[in-house]
Amino acid sequence: MVLTVAIIGGGIAGLSAAIALRQLPGVDVQVYERAKEFKELGALIGLAPNGLRTLEKLGVEDVLTDEVGWRSPNGVPMCFKHFKTGDVLSVDYNHNVPDRRHQFARMHRASLQKALLKTLPSNILHTGNKVSKVTANDDGATVQFEDGSSVTADLVVGADGIKSKVRESFIKNHKLSSSGDAIFRTTFPYDLVADLPGLEQNSTHYQSPTAWFFGTRLGSDQFGVTCSFHVDENDSSSKFADTTWNAPATVDDIRNVFKDFYSPIPSIIDRIPEGTLRRYTNVAGEALAQWTFGNRVALVGDAAHTHGGAYAAGASLAVDDSYVLYLSLRTILRGEGQSQESLSATRIGEALSLYEATRRPHLERVLKEVHSGRKGQAARVEKIREDGVPESDSSFRKRLASRGDPVWLNEHDAEGQFHKVFNSSASSKAGETKARPKL
Repeated sequence: MVLTVAIIGGGIAGLSAAIALRQLPGVDVQVYERAKEFKELGALIGLAPNGLRTLEKLGVEDVLTDEVGWRSPNGVPMCFKHFKTGDVLSVDYNHNVPDRRHQFARMHRASLQKALLKTLPSNILHTGNKVSKVTANDDGATVQFEDGSSVTADLVVGADGIKSKVRESFIKNHKLSSSGDAIFRTTFPYDLVADLPGLEQNSTHYQSPTAWFFGTRLGSDQFGVTCSFHVDENDSSSKFADTTWNAPATVDDIRNVFKDFYSPIPSIIDRIPEGTLRRYTNVAGEALAQWTFGNRVALVGDAAHTHGGAYAAGASLAVDDSYVLYLSLRTILRGEGQSQESLSATRIGEALSLYEATRRPHLERVLKEVHSGRKGQAARVEKIREDGVPESDSSFRKRLASRGDPVWLNEHDAEGQFHKVFNSSASSKAGETKARPKL
């Protein structure tokens, strides 16, 4: 083996990284998941054209089918409508997505996980491994687990989510902050709502000044709901002013908030099976100064960029992270020729530098947009509190109409960006060599 890799986390990021890195010759990949088994958990998830194209390159083609992913019949990625009137306030469009299979798809997270697991051998998946600490030096990176066991590899990939233990081992004070929104999610059989008059078949957000509701088909036979409303975190009496993640919720927790929303939203809520609804706090963190450590450790997915699920982009971003990490290591391995010796820490570090230089600027833009939006929301909430007057309907409509076009995110070409970074780096090195005086 020329490289051993330990991936921490068996979610979308970790499994995508495993699929990608296993395509490298002479590379041994092992995945360590904290859960005791890979259960079919989670709610609805979205994959944008960038993520779908990358998964196709990785051979995960099940996600391109209509059985797994629901695509709007009108070909529009997302439409935003007025919560009371149903008026169209804003629309996202495809710009360069000629293949329908690459159009924004909504699916159950378990379906995506199943498609990823299908392409991996079971003997590389290790469950019940809770990480306590990761250390790195010139000889390798060691992962210590809570049960006292450990594993050492040439490269450790931290794919362990927003509360990453891998990240915590190198960055001690990465603060996560709440947006002040309570988010609720559920999935259930489509048959439960199929008879409702006016049920949207196209992806549509119904938006109010302080809340939104999104209901969508998931693949061929499921339906998913995600909805959110603002919570005053300064009100200790508020039922949802905490920072709980994945807490059980009841339908009554959301029924009153959305009772005046456009039909058939109240009826959809009435059809949600009790016991299926979960509540989340929307948290995000500032951009990290670095994603890679000691030439031995790299972060991918939410561990690298805690963006709070904005734009329904988390899965696609994680997949692209994993693919660029693969491209970076492949480039270095090719530079080694036919050598069967293990990659040195220096060479691994070169690959990690390529990966970080490609991905981090793009995600810094994502996080900048997220935090800018949060500041705007906080300012509106504070003004309403001071004036005692809610946002006017005309102001609300104007604000939604001025939304930016997310094409820069949904159709981002991660591989193209990698080649730009690599070619620029190669040109710089060639220029430096040429400029050196002869001795």
